[in-house]
Amino acid sequence: MRVVTAFIGLSAIGLSACSEVLVYDQPGVTVSRLASDLERCTLRAEAVAPREIQRQRRTVRVVDYYYGLPGYGYDRAWVDVDINAVTREEYRLDCLEDAGYSLSQVTVCEPGRSSEVTPATKQVAAGETSCAVTIADVGPVILPGS
Repeated sequence: MRVVTAFIGLSAIGLSACSEVLVYDQPGVTVSRLASDLERCTLRAEAVAPREIQRQRRTVRVVDYYYGLPGYGYDRAWVDVDINAVTREEYRLDCLEDAGYSLSQVTVCEPGRSSEVTPATKQVAAGETSCAVTIADVGPVILPGS
């Protein structure tokens, strides 16, 4: 039993070390420019497709525990749904694409690299050696690998 627990723990550590994140890739753009482009595109998308919340009956997944073990099931529940969320995200991505950004998947940097990022920091191109750190109010920023 201990061997299985240790294997599961090591597997979880290995998976977290190789995690990846979606980033807006435009080599040479500064962090402050990325933040302003994201804000501009978000505001434009919200103007085109404002939030519209509707109450809908949906199937939701529920977890019940029996003797400490999870049991999964489904139930019907009333949930609040933003019916414009998909449209708003499409407009936001189109705006960012028009500004020269593309979506890329990059490995997450080791902890502590976020201190290297300033508003004047320029993104590098997404690649095998690059990694990304998440900055508050901006999101992931691409840095050269170490």
